[in-house]
Amino acid sequence: MSDRIVELPAARKFEGSVIEEPAVAGPDWGALARSAWNHRGRLAAGAVVGVALAVALSFVLPPTYVANVALLEAPRPGGGSALDQLGLQAEMLGIKSGGGSNALTYPDILRSRRLVTTLLEAKYTDQKGASIKLIDHVMGGTPSPQRSELAVDEMRERLDIGLDRRTNLLRVGVKDRDPVLAAAVANRLCTALQDVLTHAMMTQASANRKFIEERLAGAERELAGAEASLRSFRESNLHVDSPRLVLEQARLAREMRVREEVVIALTRQYEIARVDENRDVPVLNVMDPAVVPAFRSSPKRAPMALAGLLLGVAVAAAASTEQWRRIRALGLPSAPAATEAKAA
Repeated sequence: MSDRIVELPAARKFEGSVIEEPAVAGPDWGALARSAWNHRGRLAAGAVVGVALAVALSFVLPPTYVANVALLEAPRPGGGSALDQLGLQAEMLGIKSGGGSNALTYPDILRSRRLVTTLLEAKYTDQKGASIKLIDHVMGGTPSPQRSELAVDEMRERLDIGLDRRTNLLRVGVKDRDPVLAAAVANRLCTALQDVLTHAMMTQASANRKFIEERLAGAERELAGAEASLRSFRESNLHVDSPRLVLEQARLAREMRVREEVVIALTRQYEIARVDENRDVPVLNVMDPAVVPAFRSSPKRAPMALAGLLLGVAVAAAASTEQWRRIRALGLPSAPAATEAKAA
């Protein structure tokens, strides 16, 4: 028996043809609209229940208040330090003169552990008129390192800090359930920031002044040595006739003049540093002091009601879709279809 390959008609029919994939049908919006209309009562009930629960939750949640304060750094006279205004070459002597604004560092300073700890350890008067330590209000319990760490993190979360880089206007918001305490903490925050800046800048200016003072003392000793060398040379050589003695005298006189110019320059900068020690400290002007907020910031009933409405409708629609799928799987007519059948 010979083996033959029988070509089927179906194979000849599809030979050279392109088999197209079946197109995926998109959502039937009409069917969805009819389903939503058929279950409109359930959707409405879900919306009402969702709104009612959201509004009830807004009354149950404790209110939160935000006290805001606005700070602006006072401009410095001349836009720089006195060293810059006089044009002295401080860099040649290893002295850096500061100028400009440090406002970009203020948000980080406000969130620093040192400043936040200062706020937490201070006492305030709450809405009931009682004096309370802020750390006891923020984080209850017995004092411990863990409690202090958690209190610092919680206080940082309650701070809302924004800086306008164009105007250097600093806005600080403090959130708390006690409006009186929120305003008191916000105002204390301004004082704490000014204290930190004053201490930091005074320390830097004092270090600069001490450096110049030590350098000036050394330059005066070098000048005294140069003067003594020149005086000793002239006393030993009353008649300077040889070229070697003339050159030696010129060298000693030149060294004395250089030392003298260094002493004069350092003396000027020492006086300037003494002025800058109290002048370069940035001053923060409180544009808008914190007042006791009259309205709460959260919870907001309108957004919560809208969210409850959408959530209620979504839950009702999901429940209706699941019920419709179960009826189709069992092969039973749905409620609207059964009603139409009875009417026919």
